[in-house]
Amino acid sequence: MKNYISRSQCRTDKLLRLTGGRFPKHPTVSGRRSFLSCWRRRLRRRLLILGVLNARLSSFLIWFPIDRREGAGWWEMEGGQPEPVELRALRSLGLGFDLTSDFRLRFAKGYPGRRLVQLDEERTGDLVFPGGFAVRGVSKDIGCDKGDRIRFCSDVLEFNQMSELLNQKSLIQGKVPSGYFNALFDLSGAWLDDSKENKHLAFDGYFISLYNLHLKASPLILCDEVKKAVPSNWEPAALSRFIRVYGTHIIVEMAIGGQDMICVRQNHVSTISPADLKVHLQDLGNFLFSDGSDLSPPNQIIRSDNNKVPEVFVKILQSNNLQLATHSETSSKDGLTIVCSKRGGDPFISSHSKWLQTVLRSPEAILFKFVPVTSLLTGIPGSGYLSHAINLYLRYKPDADDLQYFLEFQVPRQWAPLYNELPLGPQHPQQKKSYPTLQFTLLGPKLRIKTSQVSSSSIPVVGLRLFLEGPKCNQLAVHVQHLSNLPSMLESATSSRFSEWQSSEDSDPRFIEPIRWKSHSLVCTAAVKHNPKWFEIVSDGVFVVTGVQLVTSGRCLKKCLHLRLLFTHIPNCSIQKTEWAQHPSNSRKGSFLSTISTTLSSTFTRREYPPLLQPEPSLLNSGVYPDGPPVPVQSQKLLRFVDMIEIVRGPNDVPGHWLVTAAKLVTEGGKIGLRVKFALLNFSSETDRD
Repeated sequence: MKNYISRSQCRTDKLLRLTGGRFPKHPTVSGRRSFLSCWRRRLRRRLLILGVLNARLSSFLIWFPIDRREGAGWWEMEGGQPEPVELRALRSLGLGFDLTSDFRLRFAKGYPGRRLVQLDEERTGDLVFPGGFAVRGVSKDIGCDKGDRIRFCSDVLEFNQMSELLNQKSLIQGKVPSGYFNALFDLSGAWLDDSKENKHLAFDGYFISLYNLHLKASPLILCDEVKKAVPSNWEPAALSRFIRVYGTHIIVEMAIGGQDMICVRQNHVSTISPADLKVHLQDLGNFLFSDGSDLSPPNQIIRSDNNKVPEVFVKILQSNNLQLATHSETSSKDGLTIVCSKRGGDPFISSHSKWLQTVLRSPEAILFKFVPVTSLLTGIPGSGYLSHAINLYLRYKPDADDLQYFLEFQVPRQWAPLYNELPLGPQHPQQKKSYPTLQFTLLGPKLRIKTSQVSSSSIPVVGLRLFLEGPKCNQLAVHVQHLSNLPSMLESATSSRFSEWQSSEDSDPRFIEPIRWKSHSLVCTAAVKHNPKWFEIVSDGVFVVTGVQLVTSGRCLKKCLHLRLLFTHIPNCSIQKTEWAQHPSNSRKGSFLSTISTTLSSTFTRREYPPLLQPEPSLLNSGVYPDGPPVPVQSQKLLRFVDMIEIVRGPNDVPGHWLVTAAKLVTEGGKIGLRVKFALLNFSSETDRD
């Protein structure tokens, strides 16, 4: 049985309403003429009253849901016509949503599908929208309020402050950037990188809300199906499946209308003050939102002196891309980027007043508000694991296809050896003699090399670093960072693993380079990789690093430092992508110039210049010592020869499951450093099923 009224019956009902239900019984020619003239007068009068809303009413009169199908619970349009946004918004209330996506209806989870929360489907009625049209069969737990039209110009805020402001408007706690925030300011989505590049953000815009739809049910109760889908343990496969199916939050409110926004980003190169930046943004908004009728603020300043207004504000007014839905202008000179965007109406109309007239004909859903799924899981076993997985997913935003592997690697990480295992007290003289030494200059300090093997117990390594150990911080050692637990996708790969050491001692002599002087200590800079002949012993797979060691060769002053790596075979996988990683060095000077500079700086006092203002690094680690344990003052003398920067890949490096497959020693700027090769692995379907 059809759940809508046919077009012919709808036209008849419309004619009856317009004529008051009176038809001539025996229509003659004059009777037909009088009837038509009466009908036209009544129709003209109704159109004058309803105005443009009557055009929208006619589209709704063609389709009235009078009953709901069993099981599906959703409405359909006749003939495959596109649904009005009101209907899509109605059935999106209560659905799941992924906050890493832009706030649009098409990204609602399970669409079309069942709501995540329970609504009273027995008590239904007509939901009357402002303007006169109505939709039948809507649950009483869904409400509709009248909207408004506001212009909001934000303050010039820092990155995290702006993210927190937009989150508060959507009832989201915290400062983690959402997909809407990234789309609005045209950001990459990498929180750490975006916060480093952008110093200040601001926006000015109009929000046109025709009406607001919201859930009135209180308290919200999750469906049993959603509760049963929560894994009781830390199971990355089940957790990633839950996020893909149900999302991270629930849609509880939205507005139907449109928005016209002007957003500005300021990087650390810009010298414009926040107060001046806000004035320029308001002037630009006054000009664009008034369609140029407000000529005094921008045009007089632009005509009189172009230097008073940043270049990007002039370019955005002269741009030919104003007819695009989203367009941006960037000025590297001013360090500013302006992003203009429209939602709802006809976004290709540049005129703001003309765009306003189209919002009524084709509005969109804006001003979303959400409730976290985990807030409704009180008392459900495993809700804590799900909450942790969602927080990691929202913070680092890996791709949906990599979410399971990303969660597999989000376990505590630790360095080997541990900090409390390092020798901090006095050592036996015989033990000191067993350490080989490196000397960089004739009268310079000696650096002892700790040659003990460091292993991660067959757990793949995710980072390396050079470290100065000992009570005097004069013993060079290499440390490895590894996961505290072996990922489940690697546990079931095989019970016995093939492991073998590989060293740079057998490499080409051309890779041997001096650290400072050729007559003193040397370093072998050859890359240490797995031996291809090992695949004659084991099946296909990948060799990853699980141990490391420093060794020396030669004698007297011309000793050479080598790197040894322990490789462990992982079957049933292949390499997807590899990258060499190295911390960017501040100095690229050669060894000779570096030595002269170091010698002069230790003898003479140079003139001190004020350092350039550099942005403070953005840290997402809340540990007490996020950069590692504090280094004693005694090590400052040898820090001129050793680069102790940690080279690691973590959740910030999308997709977040990198492994070390090779490494090598380097000499840059007169320092001994590391360069590490990371790889992403493709796991076979057999491994994934296990």
